[in-house]
Amino acid sequence: MSSSKGTKISGATSDINVTPMADIMLVLLIIFMITTPLLQEGVVVNLAKASNAQVAPNPSSEDATTVYLSRDEKVYIGSGGKSAEVTLDQLQDRLIDAAKRSSDKPLFIKSDIAVKFGKVVAVVNKAREAGMERIGLLVDREEKGFGSARAVTPVRGAAPKAAPKPKGSKS
Repeated sequence: MSSSKGTKISGATSDINVTPMADIMLVLLIIFMITTPLLQEGVVVNLAKASNAQVAPNPSSEDATTVYLSRDEKVYIGSGGKSAEVTLDQLQDRLIDAAKRSSDKPLFIKSDIAVKFGKVVAVVNKAREAGMERIGLLVDREEKGFGSARAVTPVRGAAPKAAPKPKGSKS
């Protein structure tokens, strides 16, 4: 005769304790938030936007030379993801070397939107003097989304069309 008086059989609980998992996820999030900015390489440039820009043929390739103009108007030159700060005189010497190696390879100019236009023109002039023939200005493509406004500028000398007159009016 067996009696179950005073004896309890405990079963396994089927509840999942998510507290340790949430702790681990928060630690991973903090680690990624700290390390991600450290992985960024190159010169930070806030590019201008253009709605009709053509697609560049891989400006980050090894054979393309890129000139960067940063917000504080410092000039960097590089290829293949590596860049170094140079003066305008040094820039021309580096561009002459690049043109001698391969004059048919493109030169890309990435200028911050806050850089004065005269500085960009000076870089283009140095590139032309160095013998670079294919020069491209890199911009961000402006995406036209829902509700975007588009300004239309009238052509000088063109008169706006008059509204049609209602029938039966005299004038």
